[in-house]
Amino acid sequence: MKATYLSAIVGAAAIAAATFGVDAGTANAASLSQFIAPSGNIGCLVGPEGAVCQIRDHSYLSPQRPDTCHGAYGDVLAVQNERARITCHTDAPIDFHSPIVDYGQQVRQGNFVCTVSLQYVQCVNATTGHGFQIAREFYTVY
Repeated sequence: MKATYLSAIVGAAAIAAATFGVDAGTANAASLSQFIAPSGNIGCLVGPEGAVCQIRDHSYLSPQRPDTCHGAYGDVLAVQNERARITCHTDAPIDFHSPIVDYGQQVRQGNFVCTVSLQYVQCVNATTGHGFQIAREFYTVY
């Protein structure tokens, strides 16, 4: 992918490189957790440097695409150390054939925790408190 946070994706190491800004050669795929929610509609990747989720189908109004974005916008959210953000992308960052994480369960890598609930998926940086919630009907970044 060509955006700052996302680039061409070839496996978990490339996702880590693009999303979290780490060198793909040194990214440890074992330190990354990729999963999908039981609905199959939301998939996430969590690593020690951040979390990113993609939603396949949503009914919320997508935000206006920035002039600098020449790809898809409104379906991928990411959090690192600052306020969560919606990211521009030209490829699908999430593998929707990943393991399912049941409702009520969490995935944690370093300071980043993603919780799957019946209402939404929430990913938070436990240190800064920044994060996001995403569901078919809405999203929130903070």
